[in-house]
Amino acid sequence: MARRGYVQLVNGFYDNDKIRDLVRMGRADSVGVYCMALSLCGDRLTDGFVPRRAMLSNIGATPEQVQALVDEGMLEEVEEGWLIHDYAEHNRTKEQVLHARKKSAERVAKHRNESDVTALHRNCNAVTSGQTPEHQNTRTQKKEKEEYSSSFSKETTADEYLETGRPEADRQISRQYPNLDLTDAWGAFIHHHHGETRTIADWTRLWKGWCQRRANMSGIPPSKRHKHTWKCRHVLEALGCDEETAQADEKACELADKLNKKEKPWQRT
Repeated sequence: MARRGYVQLVNGFYDNDKIRDLVRMGRADSVGVYCMALSLCGDRLTDGFVPRRAMLSNIGATPEQVQALVDEGMLEEVEEGWLIHDYAEHNRTKEQVLHARKKSAERVAKHRNESDVTALHRNCNAVTSGQTPEHQNTRTQKKEKEEYSSSFSKETTADEYLETGRPEADRQISRQYPNLDLTDAWGAFIHHHHGETRTIADWTRLWKGWCQRRANMSGIPPSKRHKHTWKCRHVLEALGCDEETAQADEKACELADKLNKKEKPWQRT
Protein backbone atom coordinates (compact mmCIF):
# COMPACT_ATOMS: atom_id res chain seq x y z
CA MET A 1 0.00 0.00 0.00
CA ALA A 2 1.36 3.41 -0.97
CA ARG A 3 2.27 5.87 1.75
CA ARG A 4 0.20 9.01 2.10
CA GLY A 5 2.23 11.86 0.66
CA TYR A 6 3.09 13.76 -2.47
CA VAL A 7 5.90 14.99 -4.73
CA GLN A 8 6.03 18.36 -6.42
CA LEU A 9 5.69 19.21 -10.08
CA VAL A 10 6.07 22.92 -10.83
CA ASN A 11 3.34 24.70 -12.77
CA GLY A 12 5.73 25.41 -15.64
CA PHE A 13 6.71 21.76 -16.05
CA TYR A 14 4.86 21.48 -19.37
CA ASP A 15 6.82 24.47 -20.76
CA ASN A 16 10.28 23.27 -19.67
CA ASP A 17 12.76 23.09 -22.56
CA LYS A 18 13.62 19.46 -21.84
CA ILE A 19 9.97 18.46 -21.75
CA ARG A 20 9.25 20.28 -25.00
CA ASP A 21 12.25 18.60 -26.64
CA LEU A 22 10.94 15.18 -25.64
CA VAL A 23 7.48 15.95 -27.00
CA ARG A 24 8.89 17.25 -30.29
CA MET A 25 10.92 14.04 -30.66
CA GLY A 26 7.79 11.95 -30.17
CA ARG A 27 8.86 10.88 -26.69
CA ALA A 28 5.92 12.19 -24.66
CA ASP A 29 5.76 8.68 -23.23
CA SER A 30 9.11 9.35 -21.54
CA VAL A 31 7.52 12.31 -19.75
CA GLY A 32 4.97 9.92 -18.28
CA VAL A 33 7.77 7.61 -17.17
CA TYR A 34 9.49 10.55 -15.48
CA CYS A 35 6.33 11.48 -13.55
CA MET A 36 5.85 7.88 -12.42
CA ALA A 37 9.49 7.76 -11.31
CA LEU A 38 8.93 10.90 -9.23
CA SER A 39 5.92 9.28 -7.61
CA LEU A 40 7.86 6.11 -6.84
CA CYS A 41 10.68 8.08 -5.19
CA GLY A 42 8.23 10.05 -3.07
CA ASP A 43 6.38 6.92 -2.02
CA ARG A 44 9.46 4.88 -1.13
CA LEU A 45 11.51 7.83 0.18
CA THR A 46 14.51 6.98 -2.00
CA ASP A 47 15.76 10.58 -2.36
CA GLY A 48 15.47 10.41 -6.14
CA PHE A 49 16.96 6.96 -6.71
CA VAL A 50 14.99 4.65 -9.01
CA PRO A 51 16.15 1.02 -8.83
CA ARG A 52 16.56 -0.68 -12.19
CA ARG A 53 14.08 -3.40 -11.31
CA ALA A 54 11.45 -0.89 -10.21
CA MET A 55 11.89 1.17 -13.37
CA LEU A 56 11.36 -1.82 -15.63
CA SER A 57 8.73 -3.75 -13.64
CA ASN A 58 6.79 -1.34 -11.40
CA ILE A 59 6.84 1.59 -13.84
CA GLY A 60 7.03 -0.58 -16.94
CA ALA A 61 9.44 1.69 -18.78
CA THR A 62 11.23 0.56 -21.92
CA PRO A 63 14.98 1.06 -22.40
CA GLU A 64 14.22 3.60 -25.14
CA GLN A 65 11.99 5.68 -22.88
CA VAL A 66 14.60 5.73 -20.13
CA GLN A 67 17.45 6.54 -22.51
CA ALA A 68 15.54 9.56 -23.81
CA LEU A 69 15.38 10.91 -20.24
CA VAL A 70 19.08 10.23 -19.74
CA ASP A 71 19.92 12.05 -22.98
CA GLU A 72 17.95 15.10 -21.80
CA GLY A 73 19.74 15.10 -18.43
CA MET A 74 16.58 14.35 -16.46
CA LEU A 75 17.94 11.01 -15.28
CA GLU A 76 21.48 10.02 -14.41
CA GLU A 77 22.41 6.37 -14.79
CA VAL A 78 24.17 4.94 -11.74
CA GLU A 79 24.92 1.48 -10.44
CA GLU A 80 21.72 -0.53 -9.95
CA GLY A 81 19.47 2.17 -11.41
CA TRP A 82 19.01 5.89 -12.06
CA LEU A 83 18.95 9.17 -10.13
CA ILE A 84 16.41 11.90 -10.85
CA HIS A 85 18.31 15.11 -11.52
CA ASP A 86 17.97 17.73 -8.73
CA TYR A 87 15.29 15.69 -6.95
CA ALA A 88 16.13 17.06 -3.49
CA GLU A 89 15.97 20.67 -4.69
CA HIS A 90 12.26 20.37 -5.39
CA ASN A 91 11.14 17.61 -3.00
CA ARG A 92 11.66 16.69 0.61
CA THR A 93 14.34 14.14 1.44
CA LYS A 94 13.69 11.02 3.46
CA GLU A 95 15.30 12.63 6.49
CA GLN A 96 13.08 15.70 6.20
CA VAL A 97 9.90 13.63 5.80
CA LEU A 98 10.64 11.41 8.79
CA HIS A 99 11.61 14.42 10.91
CA ALA A 100 8.37 16.21 10.01
CA ARG A 101 6.31 13.12 10.82
CA LYS A 102 8.04 12.75 14.18
CA LYS A 103 7.50 16.40 15.10
CA SER A 104 3.86 16.21 14.03
CA ALA A 105 3.26 13.10 16.13
CA GLU A 106 4.92 14.74 19.14
CA ARG A 107 2.88 17.92 18.71
CA VAL A 108 -0.40 16.04 18.38
CA ALA A 109 0.39 13.89 21.42
CA LYS A 110 1.35 16.95 23.47
CA HIS A 111 -1.80 18.88 22.57
CA ARG A 112 -3.97 15.82 23.19
CA ASN A 113 -2.52 15.29 26.66
CA GLU A 114 -2.76 18.98 27.57
CA SER A 115 -6.35 19.13 26.39
CA ASP A 116 -7.35 16.01 28.35
CA VAL A 117 -5.72 17.17 31.58
CA THR A 118 -7.16 20.69 31.35
CA ALA A 119 -10.69 19.49 30.64
CA LEU A 120 -10.63 16.92 33.41
CA HIS A 121 -9.28 19.31 36.04
CA ARG A 122 -11.77 22.00 35.07
CA ASN A 123 -14.72 19.64 35.36
CA CYS A 124 -13.39 18.07 38.53
CA ASN A 125 -13.10 21.49 40.16
CA ALA A 126 -16.62 22.35 39.06
CA VAL A 127 -17.98 19.22 40.73
CA THR A 128 -16.08 19.62 43.99
CA SER A 129 -16.84 23.34 44.33
CA GLY A 130 -20.53 22.99 43.57
CA GLN A 131 -20.29 25.64 40.86
CA THR A 132 -21.33 25.24 37.27
CA PRO A 133 -18.63 26.00 34.65
CA GLU A 134 -20.43 29.11 33.41
CA HIS A 135 -20.20 30.68 36.89
CA GLN A 136 -16.48 30.13 37.27
CA ASN A 137 -13.96 32.82 36.29
CA THR A 138 -16.70 34.83 34.59
CA ARG A 139 -14.58 37.89 34.05
CA THR A 140 -11.64 36.00 32.61
CA GLN A 141 -13.81 33.92 30.31
CA LYS A 142 -15.53 37.03 28.98
CA LYS A 143 -12.21 38.64 28.15
CA GLU A 144 -10.93 35.47 26.51
CA LYS A 145 -14.12 35.18 24.48
CA GLU A 146 -13.72 38.74 23.17
CA GLU A 147 -10.10 38.12 22.16
CA TYR A 148 -11.05 34.78 20.63
CA SER A 149 -13.86 36.32 18.55
CA SER A 150 -11.61 39.16 17.39
CA SER A 151 -8.85 36.83 16.22
CA PHE A 152 -11.33 34.58 14.42
CA SER A 153 -12.80 37.45 12.38
CA LYS A 154 -9.39 38.48 11.02
CA GLU A 155 -8.30 36.95 7.72
CA THR A 156 -4.97 35.12 7.75
CA THR A 157 -2.89 33.02 5.41
CA ALA A 158 -2.60 29.26 5.77
CA ASP A 159 0.91 29.69 7.21
CA GLU A 160 -0.44 31.99 9.94
CA TYR A 161 -3.30 29.59 10.61
CA LEU A 162 -0.69 26.89 11.26
CA GLU A 163 0.41 28.79 14.39
CA THR A 164 -3.01 30.03 15.54
CA GLY A 165 -6.04 27.88 14.87
CA ARG A 166 -4.57 24.63 13.59
CA PRO A 167 -3.20 23.22 16.90
CA GLU A 168 -6.71 23.07 18.37
CA ALA A 169 -8.14 21.64 15.15
CA ASP A 170 -5.38 19.01 15.10
CA ARG A 171 -6.32 17.87 18.59
CA GLN A 172 -9.88 17.30 17.49
CA ILE A 173 -8.94 15.66 14.20
CA SER A 174 -6.42 13.32 15.81
CA ARG A 175 -9.09 12.12 18.21
CA GLN A 176 -11.43 11.18 15.41
CA TYR A 177 -8.73 9.92 13.01
CA PRO A 178 -5.69 8.94 15.12
CA ASN A 179 -4.15 7.03 12.18
CA LEU A 180 -4.28 9.94 9.74
CA ASP A 181 -0.88 11.44 8.84
CA LEU A 182 -1.53 15.13 9.48
CA THR A 183 1.88 16.18 8.17
CA ASP A 184 1.25 14.81 4.69
CA ALA A 185 -2.35 16.01 4.77
CA TRP A 186 -1.23 19.55 5.65
CA GLY A 187 1.36 19.56 2.87
CA ALA A 188 -1.29 18.80 0.27
CA PHE A 189 -3.77 21.21 1.90
CA ILE A 190 -1.42 24.20 1.98
CA HIS A 191 -0.34 23.53 -1.60
CA HIS A 192 -3.98 23.51 -2.70
CA HIS A 193 -4.80 26.76 -0.86
CA HIS A 194 -1.52 28.58 -1.54
CA GLY A 195 -1.88 32.36 -1.46
CA GLU A 196 -5.42 32.36 -0.06
CA THR A 197 -6.54 34.33 3.00
CA ARG A 198 -9.46 33.34 5.19
CA THR A 199 -10.69 33.70 8.74
CA ILE A 200 -9.53 31.16 11.30
CA ALA A 201 -13.05 29.76 11.46
CA ASP A 202 -13.06 29.21 7.69
CA TRP A 203 -9.59 27.65 7.73
CA THR A 204 -10.69 25.31 10.51
CA ARG A 205 -13.79 24.25 8.58
CA LEU A 206 -11.78 23.63 5.41
CA TRP A 207 -8.97 21.83 7.25
CA LYS A 208 -11.33 19.48 9.10
CA GLY A 209 -13.24 18.73 5.92
CA TRP A 210 -10.00 18.10 4.03
CA CYS A 211 -8.78 15.63 6.66
CA GLN A 212 -12.12 13.88 6.80
CA ARG A 213 -12.18 13.37 3.02
CA ARG A 214 -8.53 12.30 3.01
CA ALA A 215 -9.23 9.73 5.71
CA ASN A 216 -12.25 8.41 3.82
CA MET A 217 -10.29 8.10 0.57
CA SER A 218 -7.45 6.34 2.41
CA GLY A 219 -9.82 3.90 4.08
CA ILE A 220 -9.08 5.21 7.58
CA PRO A 221 -12.14 4.67 9.79
CA PRO A 222 -13.05 7.17 12.53
CA SER A 223 -12.47 6.08 16.09
CA LYS A 224 -15.46 5.29 18.24
CA ARG A 225 -16.47 7.86 20.80
CA HIS A 226 -15.57 7.01 24.36
CA LYS A 227 -18.46 7.10 26.83
CA HIS A 228 -17.37 8.26 30.26
CA THR A 229 -18.61 6.30 33.28
CA TRP A 230 -18.04 6.56 37.02
CA LYS A 231 -15.25 3.99 36.74
CA CYS A 232 -13.57 4.97 33.43
CA ARG A 233 -9.92 5.99 33.39
CA HIS A 234 -10.61 9.69 32.85
CA VAL A 235 -12.94 10.01 35.84
CA LEU A 236 -10.66 7.95 38.08
CA GLU A 237 -7.64 10.11 37.20
CA ALA A 238 -9.57 13.32 37.78
CA LEU A 239 -10.75 12.16 41.21
CA GLY A 240 -7.41 10.62 42.15
CA CYS A 241 -8.88 7.13 42.52
CA ASP A 242 -8.08 3.70 41.17
CA GLU A 243 -10.30 0.77 40.23
CA GLU A 244 -10.13 -0.71 43.72
CA THR A 245 -11.18 2.45 45.54
CA ALA A 246 -13.64 3.72 42.92
CA GLN A 247 -17.25 4.12 44.00
CA ALA A 248 -20.38 4.87 42.03
CA ASP A 249 -21.09 7.90 44.20
CA GLU A 250 -22.76 11.13 43.20
CA LYS A 251 -19.49 12.96 42.55
CA ALA A 252 -18.12 10.33 40.12
CA CYS A 253 -21.40 9.95 38.25
CA GLU A 254 -21.86 13.71 37.96
CA LEU A 255 -18.34 14.16 36.60
CA ALA A 256 -18.85 11.39 34.02
CA ASP A 257 -22.11 13.01 32.93
CA LYS A 258 -20.45 16.42 32.58
CA LEU A 259 -17.63 14.98 30.47
CA ASN A 260 -20.08 13.22 28.16
CA LYS A 261 -22.10 16.40 27.67
CA LYS A 262 -19.03 18.57 27.14
CA GLU A 263 -17.43 16.55 24.35
CA LYS A 264 -18.40 17.33 20.77
CA PRO A 265 -18.54 14.87 17.85
CA TRP A 266 -14.97 15.79 16.83
CA GLN A 267 -13.67 15.09 20.34
CA ARG A 268 -13.11 11.36 20.38
CA THR A 269 -10.65 9.00 22.00
